Amino acid sequence: MVDSAAVTLASLGPRPEDMHASGAAWVFTLVVGIGFVLVAIWCLTYAIHRRDVLPLVMLGSGLLSVGLEPVVDTMGKVWYAADNPWVVYTGMGVPQPAFLVLGYALFWGGSVYVGSRFVLNGTSLWRVFATIFAMDLFVEYLGAPILKVGVYYDFSPFNVLGFPIWWAFVNGAAGAVGVWLLVVLEPRLTGWRRFGLLPVSATAFGATHATCAWPVWLCLHSNTPHWLGYVAGAYAIAMAFAVVALASSEIRSRTSASLSPSDAEPQRPGGGSAHPAARAG
Repeated sequence: MVDSAAVTLASLGPRPEDMHASGAAWVFTLVVGIGFVLVAIWCLTYAIHRRDVLPLVMLGSGLLSVGLEPVVDTMGKVWYAADNPWVVYTGMGVPQPAFLVLGYALFWGGSVYVGSRFVLNGTSLWRVFATIFAMDLFVEYLGAPILKVGVYYDFSPFNVLGFPIWWAFVNGAAGAVGVWLLVVLEPRLTGWRRFGLLPVSATAFGATHATCAWPVWLCLHSNTPHWLGYVAGAYAIAMAFAVVALASSEIRSRTSASLSPSDAEPQRPGGGSAHPAARAG
């Protein structure tokens, strides 16, 4: 009788478990750690002076989403050396170093929060998507092919110099979806209800990756020909653009609705606008 568990493990492909981290892993961890401390101090200062815990909540939201990293690592065939500095935990068999935990708080918490501020000030969501895409390319190439703190092993479509670039499109879309969720939910959750925004980053990250990347995951864990993997990769990229287009359209519709005639300033019987306090009420 065939051992079903063995078949399942075999389908995951050979993990490079004998991989060793380079000495530069300490540099990478230090840089990410310093960035995290600086952003955490800024968030705490903002929360105290503005009496708004939202930046801290979003930092925590990004931190919470690190629980999804082992899932995408396993499905997307990513590996981190077990001797990377300060492996915090091992999820689904994949070591999770400290730079991942801190980086998630910075990237998925910080980028979503800052991106939402730009969108609320009129910046196009497409520009936010492009910025996160570029940031992801920089971090991925620095961490994997250059400093070798991790590796994308086995076949993956559109692998350019050690990084499958379809990942950057999906990650950019995940950030854009996070911005969309925050823009929609923030006005509804004030005061202590701000903590209800903690799942935003994880929800955006998980939902976007599942929506866009599932065909690639299926190909990576099946005996399908490589050309089909490229079709799946093209689907992932196309879906990333579709998701951002949907989120951008929803944000524009929301903005247009807030400026519609029905929401215009109420007029006094004799003409003129009502007092701002009346509008606020």
